[in-house]
Amino acid sequence: MRGHLQQRGADSWRLKVFLGRSTDGKRRYLERTFRGLRREAENELARMVVEVGEGRHAPAPPMTFGELLDRWLAMKKLSLEPSTLKSYEWVAERYLRPALGERKLASVRPIELDELYTSLHTSGLSVRTVRICHTVVRQALEQARRWGLIARSPAPDARPPRPRRREVTSPTVDQVRMLIGEARIEDPDFGAYLWLMAVTGCRRGEACALRWSDVDLERGEITIHRSIAMAGATPYEKGTKTHQARRLALDAATVGLLREHRQRVRERVLRLGVGLTDDSHLFADVEGRPWRPDVCTNRFCRLRDRLGLARVRLHDLRHFVATVLGDGGLPIATISNRLGHRDTATTLNIYTHAIPATDQHAAEHLGSLLAAASSDGR
Repeated sequence: MRGHLQQRGADSWRLKVFLGRSTDGKRRYLERTFRGLRREAENELARMVVEVGEGRHAPAPPMTFGELLDRWLAMKKLSLEPSTLKSYEWVAERYLRPALGERKLASVRPIELDELYTSLHTSGLSVRTVRICHTVVRQALEQARRWGLIARSPAPDARPPRPRRREVTSPTVDQVRMLIGEARIEDPDFGAYLWLMAVTGCRRGEACALRWSDVDLERGEITIHRSIAMAGATPYEKGTKTHQARRLALDAATVGLLREHRQRVRERVLRLGVGLTDDSHLFADVEGRPWRPDVCTNRFCRLRDRLGLARVRLHDLRHFVATVLGDGGLPIATISNRLGHRDTATTLNIYTHAIPATDQHAAEHLGSLLAAASSDGR
């Protein structure tokens, strides 16, 4: 098997290796443009010949990036969460297909991806959304490489904008008390929802997914192992963000509040002619359906706006838990477990500046040793 080297310019070369005939009978080639010295081009051509000899490139008709997206998204339906798949499909249709859909896979270059990301970001698209675009491009092109459609993916060499870390701000104890107190006056169920988030640090969807079978009021424990998420306008149940369950202790006040909440819910469903079972959700509508996370956020926003706390978000109750526990000197592992992080590194990465130094004893010990040595030398 031999390759063909054709000079296109002073330092530009066209590399070509015969792949064979595809199912439609057409001759197929692996082609690539290379810039550099002739010796370097010959070395690259030799690598291409080896790749073809190893069967890493099928003699398939050239595929466009848009066709790759269709096949890749169809495959990912089997493994992605519906909400994640929805976001991937959205960015693919809105931003990637118009820009790259008609391009042949072999012709996509890192510089073009960088130009696309820059254009999207400067047009007003958030860094997070641009990085989702890059995730779709990177994973799709990597799959194309595995399928033998391209020899190498250009995505790893592209550079989407770096995420800007938002400084974590936690509401104060007085603000959280105000929010919960006002919520309990307006709707005791919603007050119980906010209270539970403020003492467990659970995510909004995790609180929505809680069932009475997850709560052990006698032992003062609650287990979090599922969440309610949204796929467009449709709620569905899934595992936690880290796909790990966690058991959390409850204090006496929270146990008492949950007892009151259960009694209130039991009386309400009995009036409707049904019973409260262990499988019932803690927070559900009159038909027994769990609360939707987006609805809870909307209710919280109306509440906080009415109280003049416009900068406090529902998610900030998690920051409140981390900050208060850090101020109390609790071990980072305890805080990490309560928040449901995969490991303590995640907690430290997010909350390092919000959690005060806990090595005061170490500092005093070292300082006292040096001070003693200094006094002995006088």
